[in-house]
Amino acid sequence: DGGAGVEATRLEENTGLIVPLSPGVWAVHGDDVQPLFNSGSEDRGEGLAAIAEDGSAGTLAASLSSKSDVASSAAFDTPVGSSDPGAIGPGGTYSFSFEASPGDKLSMATMFVQSNDWFYTFSEDGLDLFDGNDPVTGDVSSSILLYDSGTEEDQYPGAGADQVIRQSAANTGAVDSDTNVRAVTNPASNVPSNASSVIKVTITAQ
Repeated sequence: DGGAGVEATRLEENTGLIVPLSPGVWAVHGDDVQPLFNSGSEDRGEGLAAIAEDGSAGTLAASLSSKSDVASSAAFDTPVGSSDPGAIGPGGTYSFSFEASPGDKLSMATMFVQSNDWFYTFSEDGLDLFDGNDPVTGDVSSSILLYDSGTEEDQYPGAGADQVIRQSAANTGAVDSDTNVRAVTNPASNVPSNASSVIKVTITAQ
């Protein structure tokens, strides 16, 4: 009949940028502690760039383990249901456990893999794990933000030759003209503006 509407809608719903998420790190810490980065300042060289550029969590995990103001921390790198480390795609899950007390916060980072140096995280101060003395539980995805580590020049998401899926070697790419860690603003139209469209983070208090 020449009516394209139904098929156009179906195609729109089933095409677009698929964003794997990389192994990452988590840290439990107190108030007034920014264990991963300071927004508006250069990357500290402690391993965040390795996650943001290449999805490699080991260096930052080691750095966090040596910080006296971090109560506990570790890398997460093995998808639920797998015996081998690796990235996750749509429907994939990482899981980790920790202990916390009132006043503690959670920080984390995982790579937005279809980028040069973007990562998902909470704010630099982390996420409050308690509301007074009551532990936070449930979906906290609304607190997740997309950040740029400022260490590599941005190319078009999902197509850049120096992005981890396509690059010739790790840590490949031109230096960013803005070397500060910062929130991603006005990304390309194929990048979901709402982080919860890509990543879901759930806390289950026990």
